[in-house]
Amino acid sequence: MQQQDTVLILQGGGALGAYQAGVYQNLLENHTPIDWVIGTSIGAINSALIAGNPPESRLKNLQAFWNSLAPAPAPSFWPGMQPLMNLTHSMGTVGTLLKGVEGFFKPRFGATWDIHAKVPLSHAGFYDTSPLKATLEKYVDFDYLNKGAMRLSVCAVDIDNGQSAVFDSTRDKIRPEHIMASGALPPGFPPIEIDGRAYWDGGVYSNSPLEVFLESNDKHDALCFMVDLWDATETRPQSIAEALARYKNIQYASRSAEQLMVNQKLQDMQRAIRVLTKNLSPAARQKEELQPLIEMGCDHTINVVNLVMKALPDDNVFKDIDFSTETMAKRWQAGIDDCRRALKHKAWLKPLPPHAGLIIHELPQD
Repeated sequence: MQQQDTVLILQGGGALGAYQAGVYQNLLENHTPIDWVIGTSIGAINSALIAGNPPESRLKNLQAFWNSLAPAPAPSFWPGMQPLMNLTHSMGTVGTLLKGVEGFFKPRFGATWDIHAKVPLSHAGFYDTSPLKATLEKYVDFDYLNKGAMRLSVCAVDIDNGQSAVFDSTRDKIRPEHIMASGALPPGFPPIEIDGRAYWDGGVYSNSPLEVFLESNDKHDALCFMVDLWDATETRPQSIAEALARYKNIQYASRSAEQLMVNQKLQDMQRAIRVLTKNLSPAARQKEELQPLIEMGCDHTINVVNLVMKALPDDNVFKDIDFSTETMAKRWQAGIDDCRRALKHKAWLKPLPPHAGLIIHELPQD
C-alpha cells in the first residue's frame, strides 16, 4: 500500500475563516492527522496557527486568536456616552471599516486625503497591519513551525513581477512577515517586504491554493480537505446589495470547481497512462521512444473532500469583515457540522475505478 498524505487546503476570506477553524477542530477531535496545510490570506493565518503549535495547544491558540478579533463590548463607566457607544457597536461591519480590528489592522489616518501622494511602500494601503505581527507571535510558535512537524505552505503575489509566490516550511524559514504577506489584500492592506521583494495577498492571483499541492513533486496517495469560504452557486440577487455580495462570492471563489474538474481530467489521464503501461509487453516498455510517454503516468490517487461554506441568512457584501462574536461562532459551528458530516460518510473509502487519479467528494446535504 502506498504512503498516503493528508492535506488541508484553506482559501482566503477574512472573517469567514472562522469556518475553517471549525473544520479543523472536528478533524482534530476525530484524530485525523494532517501532514501538510496550505493556505492563502486568512487561510494562511489559520494554517500558521495549526502548523505552528503542538497538537495539545492547537485548538486553544486557534480559539484564542479568533476570540481576540471580536469587538470589545461597549464600556459602561461613562453612562452619558453609552447611547453613542451602543450605536457604534450596532454599526457592526461599518464599525470595523472605521476602527479596524484590534490586534489585526487599524486605520491609517490621512490615507484617503490624497491617494496620489507618494508614500513609503509600507503605507500603500488604507490600513496599518503592523498589529498582526505581534498577534501572530503571541499565538504561533514559529520555532516549532520551522522544525517541520507539519509542512506549511502559504501563498502570496510578488508585486515586482506579478507572479504567484509560495513560502514553504520545507525550504524557507517562515516568519510572521510571510503570513502577513499572504494576507496583504490591496488596497486595504499595504504590501509586505521580505528580503527585498514586496508581496500582496495570494488571493490577488488565485484565492484557492489547490494548485500548490497538485503541482508538487510528491507522488503519494493523498486525502485533501479543501475548505472554500465563497460559494459560487448561491441564488440570484434580488437587490443591488445582494448583487454586490453575489459578485464578491463569484470573484473570490476563484473558479475552484473549474480547477478541480480540469485537474481531475489531468490526474485521471496520468493514472490511465500507468494502467496502459502495465499492459504493454516487457519489450514495448523498454522502447526508448515510449519512455517520455510512460514517465507521464502515475500510480497515486488523490481524494479531494471539498467543503464549501454556505451563506448565513443575514450575510451581506461586508461579511468577510464581520468579526462579531455571534457571527464567528455561527461560522465556526458550521465548520464543525460540515466536517462531521463529511467524516461520517467517508466517501473516499469506497472502491474506485482503476483509472481514477483524482476523485472529488462534494459534501452530502442533509
